[in-house]
Amino acid sequence: MANDQDSQLPSTSDENAVAAQAPAPRKLEQPATWPGNVPSQAQALEVLRGRLSLAVSLPGARKLLEKLTQPEREALLVDGQADALREALVARWRLAAARDLLLTAGGKVDAEALNALLAEVDHSLETLRAANPATPELGLAIDRTWETLTQEAVDFSSDVKAASNQPAAPAPAPVAHHRPAATGKMSFDTENPEQAGRRKKVQLLQIAALVVVALAVGAYHLSSTPSSKPSNHAGAPNNTLITTDAKTGTQVVRSTLVGPASPELRAWLDQQKAKGLEVKELDPGTWLIGPAQKAPVTAGNGSP
Repeated sequence: MANDQDSQLPSTSDENAVAAQAPAPRKLEQPATWPGNVPSQAQALEVLRGRLSLAVSLPGARKLLEKLTQPEREALLVDGQADALREALVARWRLAAARDLLLTAGGKVDAEALNALLAEVDHSLETLRAANPATPELGLAIDRTWETLTQEAVDFSSDVKAASNQPAAPAPAPVAHHRPAATGKMSFDTENPEQAGRRKKVQLLQIAALVVVALAVGAYHLSSTPSSKPSNHAGAPNNTLITTDAKTGTQVVRSTLVGPASPELRAWLDQQKAKGLEVKELDPGTWLIGPAQKAPVTAGNGSP
């Protein structure tokens, strides 16, 4: 009688193909640490152009999007027309998103991502300062964006400093050691030495991370201190940008410094008035210079 033995059937080519196509198990990706979790520049641009919607709630960034002006929207949609303005708007949106996500940081900070974000803002400010807009309208948009981004960078730094100054989470109240009850049962602390050590280690890491944030923000303030730069217009004082309308000769003068106009700039504006030009302040730090309006000429009442 033949011995019945179990034999293993060879695998078919189809089974081998299925096994080869089966994806290898992937490790779960850990969420990025703040501000590395801020959407990228490419994503921010698509959001600003209205071509991308994000699932995460970013109220500050959404408010910025809703308040875009017409020149800003045109700069976002047309490549090469106002690159400096478009890049600055992307930096503004990412800065707003970082402020929105700051509360979810939980004391953990990606110092490299933070430095990169601050460098992006600083680069945008420098690019705006050196921009030579083609029209007065674009010049005003660039000027307003420069001032707004400067203030938003200061507000961001204040928020980060406030977060870094937050005291560490208080330790749980120590559990009192009770005397043995009458039944002979013992009461123990709810936190053993190993748990207490781990909790203190987490608190120290959080404090260290926030100190890194404070140092990075302080370094940003030192590196972004404005320096004296020559004007793009011959004879104009330093730290000014001047845009001239070729048709009318009207000029838009912008100060690249925050705060009141410097004595040099005030003296130069007075010189323009002395030449018979009309100087009108449009916004803080922005002036319009053009030919003075002539009084209308009326016909005389003399007899022919």
